[in-house]
Amino acid sequence: YNKIRPRWLSFGFAQAFMLFLVQSYFSMIIAYTLPYIAASCQDPLPWLDNSEDYWKKTVLNKFDDLDNKAAGLGPIQPKLALSLFIVCCITYVSIAFGKKVLAQVTYVTVTMPVVLIIIFVIRTAFLPGAGDGIQFYIGKFEGKELLSLKVWATALSQILFSLSPGFGTAITYSSFAKPKEDVFKICMIVAVANSVFSIIGGFGIFAMVGNMAFKDGVSVAEKAKAGGPGLAFIVIAEAMDSFGVFKNFMSVLFFVMLLTLGLDSAFAWTETLVSIMDDTMVMKGYKRLPAWKSSLIVSTALFLVGLVYTTRMGNEVLDVVDHYVGILFLLVICFIESIIFNIDFGWERFEKALQSATRGLVGLPEGRSLFPKYLCRLDFHFTVPVMTFGLALYTFVNDLQTPYGGYPSGLLAFGWTLLALFFATMFVTMWKTEPSQLPPIEEDEKFKIEEEITA
Repeated sequence: YNKIRPRWLSFGFAQAFMLFLVQSYFSMIIAYTLPYIAASCQDPLPWLDNSEDYWKKTVLNKFDDLDNKAAGLGPIQPKLALSLFIVCCITYVSIAFGKKVLAQVTYVTVTMPVVLIIIFVIRTAFLPGAGDGIQFYIGKFEGKELLSLKVWATALSQILFSLSPGFGTAITYSSFAKPKEDVFKICMIVAVANSVFSIIGGFGIFAMVGNMAFKDGVSVAEKAKAGGPGLAFIVIAEAMDSFGVFKNFMSVLFFVMLLTLGLDSAFAWTETLVSIMDDTMVMKGYKRLPAWKSSLIVSTALFLVGLVYTTRMGNEVLDVVDHYVGILFLLVICFIESIIFNIDFGWERFEKALQSATRGLVGLPEGRSLFPKYLCRLDFHFTVPVMTFGLALYTFVNDLQTPYGGYPSGLLAFGWTLLALFFATMFVTMWKTEPSQLPPIEEDEKFKIEEEITA
């Protein structure tokens, strides 16, 4: 961002701080799987009587009433702190010893969940009430909901969180790519595969929600709403009893699946943080640290910050931080980023950069052009900036009118304070007036060399 224009340097730091905080609580979400993996070895499974109570009381040990408890967040829960420590250690080992180790680990963490989710979808489809859950998932269409900004804000936040635009991860990983790479094709494959996997997984989740509603004698809508942020843990735990004599074995596998799905994102985000730290040190004139040292510093910091989420009130803190930073500020970041690329990077440079990266590849002698071009330009100039700004503004105003989640005022004040600090960070270097360090397109040696080679 400093090279694009020096005024955007603090924007880059705000984005990095956001990623750090998001990764700190995302590590905790991943860590929730470990108590379930350990409990899966017990016979009978300890959550069979009430999977929702097990989640709230045994795993989280939540306060029954946030308004009538002693001051503070409550004590750190040892099992959650240990789980967080294990996740941070796995992440550290995977990224500290080079890309080959990370590639081998990622191969397992990507392929195994695909197999397990297919098993999960097939098995849950035959449970009593599964049809009602699936009908609710794909058959309950309410056109008026498409006019709800809340629905669009939730959907956009989810896809932003899932694909990680706005976190700097794609920019960081592009520095590890080959000089010649069909990045457009790769991005399309990743985006489509991500959504397909989510849609397929939804069949299994809602089939199980239908089964839970059937057993409790309530509607699917009521049961899905009751699950809250821990719905995946509650649903998968409930589903394990349907595997009969194999329930313990399958329970271990499925919670390991959740663990590995989360670790894939954790690897990417932590690697991004390490790269940011290394690049900042070099920019400040310091020597780059060995990978194991910089990874250790980042992983340790993530663990220490993450300890706040291991307290009895930690899950509520996590939800508030996620809302104000991982959703609201992320929308703002994506809006500002789209403005940066429209004003100071530009469509023409973007198009030439893609052609340069793909020129000479098989089937692309002159490089790849964006397709469909007019739709891409519409997204670049209008859809992305308008949607992210509009939904961020809607979320902001809605939070002012209706306190988020019904949480105590002190907890919400913490969320607003975090949001204000991130905004302040973003504007620190906005006063700078130095021009862009990018050469004019017609003078960019990289583009000129490519064009000469093609000629």
